[in-house]
Amino acid sequence: MIDLPNWIDPEQDAVLTPKSLRGLVHPLRIRLLQLLQDDGPATATGLAERIEQSSGVASYHLRVLAEHGFIVEDTERGTGRDRWWRAVHRETSFTFRMPEDPGDADTVEDAEEYLRLLANEAHRRVIDFVNSLAAQREELPKMPWQMNVWPIRLTVDEARELAQNVHELVLRYRREPGDPDPRPDTMRAVFQFQVLPDDPGQPLP
Repeated sequence: MIDLPNWIDPEQDAVLTPKSLRGLVHPLRIRLLQLLQDDGPATATGLAERIEQSSGVASYHLRVLAEHGFIVEDTERGTGRDRWWRAVHRETSFTFRMPEDPGDADTVEDAEEYLRLLANEAHRRVIDFVNSLAAQREELPKMPWQMNVWPIRLTVDEARELAQNVHELVLRYRREPGDPDPRPDTMRAVFQFQVLPDDPGQPLP
């Protein structure tokens, strides 16, 4: 085992490795899990509307997530007619750094596809925002949202330090699942963060 960062609580958060991705590597399942983690328990019908799919499709993917331990039925909310689901963990992260599961030829392919799906979801959010700008012309001068790319040079240790510093800063603004902020002037936002090599094929020094 590696030492987990201090922003990860093993009692509430899941750290996935290549072998534990089975059942999650699908775009709809990733979105369903994110919605349950972000907004708390929900029914298949409610989630289906959010992902613009039929309730049958949502129910199928929810059952797959349950079979692999990502979600469970919320029996306290169920009424017999509506089946409620909740995420097992507050949030989910992924790593190749667990010594017991660094990935093999088969599971690394699953990991690649999982990370590709996460990147596609991040791209979708950005494009949805850009596509909304024309309808918000009067608001544009007041918007705080930003998209920046900064070329940097750093060592491996500095890269890890940078990631830790950013995580600790962002966690000051964390929104707990299903917990609305009582302040009337807040709005929901998402912080997307990547530290990536400029040359993906370059080996670590």
